[in-house]
Amino acid sequence: MTTVDRFVEDRRARWSRLGTLTLEANGRVERLAPDDVLELGRLYRGASSDLAVARRDFPLDAATERLNDLVAAAHALVYSESPTSGRRLRRLLLRELPATVRANSRFTAISFLVFAVPLVATFAIGLLSPEIAATALPAETRQHLAERRLWTDIPEGYRPLVGPLIIVNNVRVAIAAFAGGLTAGALTLYLLVGNGALLGTVFAVVQAYGLSGGLLSFIAAHGPLEISCIVLSGGAGLRLAWALIRPGERSRRDALRLAGAQAVRVMLLVIPALGVAGLIEAFLSPSDAPLTVKISVGLFAALLLWGYIALIGRPARRTVS
Repeated sequence: MTTVDRFVEDRRARWSRLGTLTLEANGRVERLAPDDVLELGRLYRGASSDLAVARRDFPLDAATERLNDLVAAAHALVYSESPTSGRRLRRLLLRELPATVRANSRFTAISFLVFAVPLVATFAIGLLSPEIAATALPAETRQHLAERRLWTDIPEGYRPLVGPLIIVNNVRVAIAAFAGGLTAGALTLYLLVGNGALLGTVFAVVQAYGLSGGLLSFIAAHGPLEISCIVLSGGAGLRLAWALIRPGERSRRDALRLAGAQAVRVMLLVIPALGVAGLIEAFLSPSDAPLTVKISVGLFAALLLWGYIALIGRPARRTVS
């Protein structure tokens, strides 16, 4: 079996040339000479084949990750069309966007762990010491709990006004987690840990007051989709951070530009999903709808998002007759 070093060495010159042409084009293939355009297409097809082999034989090697970034950047250039082209939009939605999110799955998984571990830890600690855990909550929240009521009620007349505010706030947090990658991931990690720890603390304190049923009823509809978006945006931020810390054979600027193109595509999915989550949180979550309806909507929204990521845009498997 070919070693990864031999695999890379045999193809290094071709990949380097493809990277050079991609950078020279700077997002517009018409910047290249006609002969270079033909060469770009040939090198892209070769690199795509190399990536398929690398994913099969060396899935966890850093060389495969760098080749994936190169192919993604070249793909966007080779298949570039007018931004308003309907075909271009369909390709983005039905192939490029979910494929890019899947390519970022390792960072998404890390983001989930960074969010979930503090959540579980603070929940366990809070159950043991609810009085201490309560001190981490705002004074207004503690006052509501002392009165044996939650802070989640939104009067029906205010919901059309609250909805946009919720969406803006959620998008702001997601963008901060994404852009936090430029701080070498420090801000991204801080936001993931902080939000996970706060959620775990809230659950523990509310449980101690015997109000957990009401809180679960409130978050059942929007929580799964909203948490999914936080995890995805955190993964996008960690992708940027990795390019900043480990640019590989590229310059740090080029590595960031390629990683940024991938991370931005993740956010193109996250932002509209957060819009949907915000509308659910404003109108359905505080309503008197049955809990089964809220749970069904929450699971359906999250499954729709992850089903789109997992299934859409995958190449059809060839059957051997």
